Amino acid sequence: MKTFISTSLAIFFGLSLMAQSSVNLKLNLEKGKVYKTKSCNHQTIQRGVNGQQMTMEVTSNSFMSFKQISKENDVMLIEIKFDTIENKINSPMFKKETNSAKPAKSNEYFERLMNRFSAFTLTAKISTSGKFIGFENYKIFKANVMEIMDSVPATQKDQVQKQAESFLKEPILQSMVEPLFSYLPEKTVNNGDKWESSYVQSSPQANMLMSNTFTLNSIENNKAKISGKSEIESMPSNEPAKEGDPQMSTEAKGASTSDLTVDLSTGLISKGSIKSHIDGTTTMKNQGNEMKMPFVIDLQSEINKVE
Repeated sequence: MKTFISTSLAIFFGLSLMAQSSVNLKLNLEKGKVYKTKSCNHQTIQRGVNGQQMTMEVTSNSFMSFKQISKENDVMLIEIKFDTIENKINSPMFKKETNSAKPAKSNEYFERLMNRFSAFTLTAKISTSGKFIGFENYKIFKANVMEIMDSVPATQKDQVQKQAESFLKEPILQSMVEPLFSYLPEKTVNNGDKWESSYVQSSPQANMLMSNTFTLNSIENNKAKISGKSEIESMPSNEPAKEGDPQMSTEAKGASTSDLTVDLSTGLISKGSIKSHIDGTTTMKNQGNEMKMPFVIDLQSEINKVE
């Protein structure tokens, strides 16, 4: 009987110690190895224009690859390549499909730009705790993509230049990279522990501050189960409108939830799902006239490791 009790107590305390054992959730990429992920996103955008409601559906698939090329202390130099970006837009005004991996027609200049975007590699400094530090080759990357401008006719050069410059701004490219690793904590954590992170999600339309709280729910089969909640709020733009262009501003708030499975051996997401909801208003001022356009965005995303 005493032996049974002793054994039971040993098992109980052993399980308790296992439940409380800390885990080091860090980015740990093997040098030279290529890791691939796929992100699938579906957005429903409802926008009010002149009292009428318009709904747009946007579906996008992004295939990305990462490769660690060097590591010094707790900072890694990682090559990041957007192998394929597929977009499908369905709205009452138009329908359009693009695929950055496919060569575009000679007169489809923005599609040709996206094709070049997928042909070159960005190099970024990322800490092992998932913090974005900066790009190492931003100017070279942008110059390589922008070579498309040499073939654009003068009649369209200004329009294509504006599109390209808007898309290739460094904060926007940072917004495509920074969220990829922002779920990692800065220190070891136990089951039930919470940690926070934040970053600015930039786009040509608006800047959104993402304030995130993550919770470690469990460790199973060398994988961490993490849940997240985010508060989303628009930020004022620091860039004044160019002369002749209408002034645009956006005010918006929202929230998102996420469920992530993280591979402990690499620190990368092997599987994840995110749901977001945002309400806001875009205000456009032009030559003394003001137009307010309310909008609602619902976003569902799935992230998966590509074997």
